[in-house]
Amino acid sequence: MMAQPQHRLQKPYLAPAVAGVDAGRLANWNLSIERAEGLLADVTLGDLGIAGEIFVKNADAADPNEEPIPVILFLPFTDEEMAGIDAATVRIFRVDEDSDRPKPVWDSGVNAEMGFVWARIRRPGKYVPIGLPRDRLLQHILREIARTRRLAGEDAPREVWAATKRALSVFTEPPAKVVEELREFLTHAEVHTGGGVRQLKPYEIRFSQGAHLTSFPLPHEQPLEEFRSRLRRVAERAMSLPGGMPEEELFYSPDPLPEVPWHRPGVQRPGDDIDWRAVEQLRIWEYVDLSAVLPYLFPQSWWMYQHDLRHTGAASGLSSIRRTSVNRMELNAKVSVDGPIITKPVVVDGKVYVGSGRDYAGTTATLYKIDLVTGDTEGRFPVSGKAHFPGMRGIGGSPAVVGGRVYFTGVHGKVYCVDADTMSNSPPYTAALWETDLKSPCEAQNQPIRQPKGDSWSGPLVVNGKVYVGCGEGEVPQAYGFVFCLDAETGRVLWLFCTCKLTDASDNSPNVIPASVAVSNPLPRWARKAGFRLHDDSNDTTLETGCSVWSSCAYDRVLNRIFVGTGNSQIKVDEPSIGTDLPDELYGSGLLSLDADTGRFCHFFQPGRDDSYQPTDGDVDVAGSPTIFSRDGQRVVAFGSKNGSFFLLDPATLKVLGCDRQRRQLLPRAGGSGLPHDRGTAIRSVAPTVPDGYENFWGVFATPAVHAGTGKLFVGLGRDELADPDRTPFVRALDWNTLEDAWPTAVGPDDVSRYTNASPPLYKTTEAALSSPAVVNDVVFVSTKKAALYALDVQDGHCLWAAPGLPTGEYALGPAIYGDYVVMGAGEYVYIYVLGPRWALIRPDRFVAVAPCRQACPDPPWEGPDLRRLEREKWKAKSEEPTSKPKGLRGVRQLLLKVLSRLMA
Repeated sequence: MMAQPQHRLQKPYLAPAVAGVDAGRLANWNLSIERAEGLLADVTLGDLGIAGEIFVKNADAADPNEEPIPVILFLPFTDEEMAGIDAATVRIFRVDEDSDRPKPVWDSGVNAEMGFVWARIRRPGKYVPIGLPRDRLLQHILREIARTRRLAGEDAPREVWAATKRALSVFTEPPAKVVEELREFLTHAEVHTGGGVRQLKPYEIRFSQGAHLTSFPLPHEQPLEEFRSRLRRVAERAMSLPGGMPEEELFYSPDPLPEVPWHRPGVQRPGDDIDWRAVEQLRIWEYVDLSAVLPYLFPQSWWMYQHDLRHTGAASGLSSIRRTSVNRMELNAKVSVDGPIITKPVVVDGKVYVGSGRDYAGTTATLYKIDLVTGDTEGRFPVSGKAHFPGMRGIGGSPAVVGGRVYFTGVHGKVYCVDADTMSNSPPYTAALWETDLKSPCEAQNQPIRQPKGDSWSGPLVVNGKVYVGCGEGEVPQAYGFVFCLDAETGRVLWLFCTCKLTDASDNSPNVIPASVAVSNPLPRWARKAGFRLHDDSNDTTLETGCSVWSSCAYDRVLNRIFVGTGNSQIKVDEPSIGTDLPDELYGSGLLSLDADTGRFCHFFQPGRDDSYQPTDGDVDVAGSPTIFSRDGQRVVAFGSKNGSFFLLDPATLKVLGCDRQRRQLLPRAGGSGLPHDRGTAIRSVAPTVPDGYENFWGVFATPAVHAGTGKLFVGLGRDELADPDRTPFVRALDWNTLEDAWPTAVGPDDVSRYTNASPPLYKTTEAALSSPAVVNDVVFVSTKKAALYALDVQDGHCLWAAPGLPTGEYALGPAIYGDYVVMGAGEYVYIYVLGPRWALIRPDRFVAVAPCRQACPDPPWEGPDLRRLEREKWKAKSEEPTSKPKGLRGVRQLLLKVLSRLMA
């Protein structure tokens, strides 16, 4: 055993806890030390391996009416015993003979420098020090298990075990090398951002050859594979114990543990202290969504459409919004803009970025920068230009905010890059860093396309110094669809890909342009030098156009590919027929994957005729973006179609997973679920397509959201109104493995299955969810065309909260979530909600909101600006406004307001 420093405690002992304790009585207590293995075999991960047993020598002679002696128990530990345990979390637990589970003595703690744990006790017994694993990944896994067990109680063992297995799988299922890589990364992140190696104790740190810092040791310094087996045994054993593993209690201490497990001094902006290049390269992404597993590593920013590169719709960072607290949401600000909002906002570093859309009255629309806390508009960027689609102007896709720059598209076909910090709120407005017109050729921007009818509704995808956007007006002939890749620094076109298949002989190659929409024929020297080539389409009357990119591109870092949905094709010659015969021409009405670096064609998937709700469905665009996620080590790309069908595909091949069974028709059917083995019968009233061959207005128009914690997908249904709301839910909750309903259902007299817990609001109104849902913790937010915003329970679907006072009949395309804030556009307003309640203090003229109640754990400084400090300063300034001399009760109220405001400051 390693020799301990002289100043450290060498042996256990008892000491009086208060003055005046009779020495004779204390001498009657006997203390012995023993090993804890026999007491806690397969019960806990965090015991130190030691235990102290106390008994009274003459217990029979003791006076039963005499008050117990308060004493302090001191138990020394060695470095070997503390190895792999987070010393800061250690408490002493009492082991009762009549209980299998130790109980915490909360009045206990640890002195790491002097090498002992202590507890203030009043009765004899066996006492064992227990802490949490030093490994941060294990800590978060145990926190999630403890939270699930606490919410579910003792009457839901299956639910707890399912959640436990899912949480453990992050540590136990991926290859050992992948888990070890993540553990080592977390160790380096903590050491480099939390104060350095010098603050760590000898039992915490390990080095390999060459003094290379390795991951923190596991409890009892077990090898990873051996510990993973032990972890499974202890988790299974904990299911038979009331309350589970003893260390789960440590998360509910009178002094709660912060969710951010280490201090980051001097961090001002999200991500300043994390090497994101290293995070992105971790192989664990192939198996799990790391932002869901370790949220404290990530900023709260919702920085592009559906939050991230993969469009998961899952909030990152820490948030106190949960099903038990969401009922405290309240309106923080209502901000007026100059036109209806037809996209989702983004929120970065406490600022909301959103654009106005259909500006029928004026000639311009605007990108806004709005302060999340105050609701003040801090910046504007006007855009002008008219789309080919009748009456449409402005911004139709979500911005993307990366590296202090705001990237966004105008419906009129221009892509803009604006500096976020220098946006001005009044004329003269700050000029764009660059802008690229996708309709008009420009040598300076390396843009060779001339296509006046090629509108752009696609929100930018920004990754690896590149900007990906789509364009093409699918509602008119003579307009081809394209995917553009631009340089994020300059806006120059790096490559483009035509989404209309140009020849039957082979798949399209990047940078091949139909001659009718090229800058000229032949191409100018600069275009040929850049690698662009022409395809002669002048005499090809069978070649189809359209195949527009309505959606935003999604990115899979594992394959380095982008995925994007396409609209229906169009015959070049005007014809009275509106719809498209199925199967559609390539690459229409499906999902396309391209190499992110070169634009090389990889794969294309198109729903079949049998996937449509009605056999007469024709205009079946994939209007929403795909979503990419990992489940049990398998990568999946998910998307829905306007024909009502939904698919889970292999990103590498774009083939339907599960032996072609992971596809489902989401619109309700009689006598079946819409799954391949249980198709059921279409109900005409659900999708009354008139005339035949026209578009299905009741299918999937938006992007699903992924809840990794429970393995669920949430998908909105409908565009304007549900034709048969009594049968059709405006949102589906799906199991991400099978696509079966993940909320409780019951079959009605009409032989149609309905969700039992989600009504109301489901099945009560005609409102449709053209929007993309958003999830945070155990809550899913869904907006509808009512307009409405609902918070539903992820687990069973019952409605937890509904936003009051939204305008009627307006598009509300879904919220963005930033910590304890939820932001959504509806009509000509941005609505900012915050988790309350707030303290209401009476002033002579009105009630004043002073400050929101926050979570017990402090917000980490790297999550953005100090929002609480800003609010305190705001209301402090209000309280110090000059007033007339107060008298009586009015004076007392004003004095109370000043005192409280200064205390909060």
